[in-house]
Amino acid sequence: MENLIIIVDVYITCLCLLGKGIFMANIIYLKIEGKNQGLISSGCGSYDSMGNKWQQGHENEIFVYELNNAAERIDNVAYQPVEIRKPIDKSTPLLLSALNENEYLTCTFIFYRTSENGGMEQYFSIKLTDAKVKNIRMHYPSSITHNEYQPEEFISFTYKNMLCEHIKAGTSAYCIWESQSF
Repeated sequence: MENLIIIVDVYITCLCLLGKGIFMANIIYLKIEGKNQGLISSGCGSYDSMGNKWQQGHENEIFVYELNNAAERIDNVAYQPVEIRKPIDKSTPLLLSALNENEYLTCTFIFYRTSENGGMEQYFSIKLTDAKVKNIRMHYPSSITHNEYQPEEFISFTYKNMLCEHIKAGTSAYCIWESQSF
């Protein structure tokens, strides 16, 4: 009963903040399919992988704390790797293996936001095809000096193609990572 009261209290607090124009951050999940390993994200959102932070309905997806991406044009279009920050989970050793084996991946990022009725709605997606893990940096903070932090990792992906879709607004872009001059 105590857990239910806490959940209801958090939900009401969130609704009150939303009513005041204060918005919660979006949620991002990642599904990774490897050419050799298959569904790398399988079981990554489960209790065994995430402990008490697991998310029902997202058991086969990776929880992403942050995603960064950049592109620029000087003479040619120059794309940068997509970098994510994520918790240490079941995919951690599998992504290290993908880096070691130079495995081709398909990465689908699914973005959720708070809908007008307070629930979560999928509104945006990014799909990388022929992607590869370029870099992995792991961060294991000390529980003595940084008790508020959890182990996490930073992963960067290069890719051949990117499909970016705003599902709710009906817009999209398809990009190819090649040097092109116009």
